[in-house]
Amino acid sequence: MNLNAFFRSTRFRVLLCVLAVLTGMMLYALKSGAQTDYLTRALRGLTSPVRRFSASVSGSVSEKLDTYYQSKAYRDENARLRDEIASLNEQLIGYDDAMAELEALRDQLAVKEKHSDFVLSEPCKVLMPKTNDMSRSFLIDQGEEDGITLNSPVVCSHGLIGVVTEISPHYSTVTTILAPELSVGAVVLRTGDSGIVEGDLRAASQDRAKMMYLDEKSTAKEGDLIITAGTTGLFPYGLPVGNVTETGIEDTGLAKYAILAPSVDFSSLEAVTVLLDFNGKGETFGEQ
Repeated sequence: MNLNAFFRSTRFRVLLCVLAVLTGMMLYALKSGAQTDYLTRALRGLTSPVRRFSASVSGSVSEKLDTYYQSKAYRDENARLRDEIASLNEQLIGYDDAMAELEALRDQLAVKEKHSDFVLSEPCKVLMPKTNDMSRSFLIDQGEEDGITLNSPVVCSHGLIGVVTEISPHYSTVTTILAPELSVGAVVLRTGDSGIVEGDLRAASQDRAKMMYLDEKSTAKEGDLIITAGTTGLFPYGLPVGNVTETGIEDTGLAKYAILAPSVDFSSLEAVTVLLDFNGKGETFGEQ
């Protein structure tokens, strides 16, 4: 019911006139005293429908007004609650960001404690994986203007992740050790046997890397830790690469290979560190 339209309508004005006339008649009857009781009762009878109609209209108006004010109160309360929820969400996002940054700094500190000679970038946030890439290459939020350089190793506290292969002013692409285009000189920590860790598409489909060119007499076995050899100057010595899950003989019969479970869980990476400098960088050494 549109109250504004009703109050401006002819119907409402007529009702007011009728009520005014009837009110005047009732006041006159009351002033005349007992002699006019009959007239008063008659007027009351005549005005009864009008009174009922007036009461009905009054009740309807009151109900509409109550509904309007209650609805406004509900809207105001809902708006207040939405503002509170938005504020809490902002606080939660800020808390999550702070915790993620703290965890990244803790991870970087663990790397620094193991390798005091390392010069590290600020923690880099992992933004997104490359599309349809089984080797799990990904983008980070730092680039050339942040001091990142091409072919720099990318690490975390668990070990070697890969290298920077593409760079822009503020972003870089990291290619992981699962990629066929990346080769890393490595050794079996327990035996000292050397080889090359390269990505293999079949192995990468199962989040595995392959260590090739092991001596056919190598005693590498399941569980052995593979680390970087540090002989080419591209990677420092001693970064964990992965653990042997199986070994076999190459089709040529001249060398052994080992399948590795990487030391790093690429699916859970949220922050990484770029290794900017280290003792022996750029220097080539004889095989260890």
